[in-house]
Amino acid sequence: MNIKILIGLTVYLYLFGSNLWAEEYLSIKKDWEGVEREYLIYLPSSYKENKEKTFPVIFGIHGYTGTASGFQKETTKGMNLLAEKEDIVIVYPQGSHFNAVFQDKSTFVSSWNDLVSNKEQEPGKPQKCKLNRPNYPKPPECSDFSFCAWTSCYDDLGFLKSVIEEVSSRYRVDKKRRYMVGMSNGGAMTYRFSCLYPKLLSASVAVASSVPISNSCENKSDLPLLIIYGSLDRTTPHDGSSSSDGFFYEPVYELFNNWANAMNCSDNLINSDLMFSKKKELICTKRNECDSSKLEVQICEIPGGGHYWPGQNESVGYCRDSLQKNNVQSYYECKREYKKLNWGNELIWNFLKQHQRT
Repeated sequence: MNIKILIGLTVYLYLFGSNLWAEEYLSIKKDWEGVEREYLIYLPSSYKENKEKTFPVIFGIHGYTGTASGFQKETTKGMNLLAEKEDIVIVYPQGSHFNAVFQDKSTFVSSWNDLVSNKEQEPGKPQKCKLNRPNYPKPPECSDFSFCAWTSCYDDLGFLKSVIEEVSSRYRVDKKRRYMVGMSNGGAMTYRFSCLYPKLLSASVAVASSVPISNSCENKSDLPLLIIYGSLDRTTPHDGSSSSDGFFYEPVYELFNNWANAMNCSDNLINSDLMFSKKKELICTKRNECDSSKLEVQICEIPGGGHYWPGQNESVGYCRDSLQKNNVQSYYECKREYKKLNWGNELIWNFLKQHQRT
């Protein structure tokens, strides 16, 4: 693969007492399927300070019409803040994107192909969408586009696998502590990638997401999984009811139980004690006592929550930061600035850091 590191390097300086340090936030370009793709990588200040140390790495996957930089800056309320506090390398892959006209407006479209969202309706299975669903823009690379299709047609699973392998070889990351988290379409992509390539990760988190109804993972896995959903989310309803745009998704407890059953976890539901879960009145439960004592599956409901990241109160991130201005053009500039660490990111990290490969 031909690798090009974007000439521009964004360096952020933070001043704490008498200590001055610089963190690196870079845009990396790579060729995939003959198309130039991109991912961002954040290296905390401790990465340069400790040249012998290896670091855990999180791969953060944005949602539909989102961007890598928008996911970091707005969706998650600044995940780089978590990286700096906890000494984590974070990678933000960018989904394939194009500009189209949707509902008489010029629209930026980005997405992830999780293999099942664009799949044809299977006979005898529940309907994936209503007849009056919106006609979402067809990505230019798609030769076939089923009635309920709406995502990319590229090999995005292969792209993410390539990014993980590339980052693992080029940077000082701990291969025993590689994690993936995703929001909405990015959460569905995280779920599918974790189903197909569990050995490449140590744990995963899917937020405000599901897969088309009757498309739970059928593979036996050994990967801890956390599912987070809002009780009032109508973009991806948690109970299998129709979404606001006329699609049907697998109930989140089906995802939860099927994953736990595949790992032979106990049927007992146990209250979870994740950081902030009780303080923020989340309803978190888990199933453990699986094939391995280190395995578990957890699920957290945010009562009254919508289609957004834990700790956030709105669905945002449909923008791009200046780091992506050359690659993601004709899109809004991200405006929000978050200075305080988001408790939702801490809750997610509290789950992830408990798990590593032997």
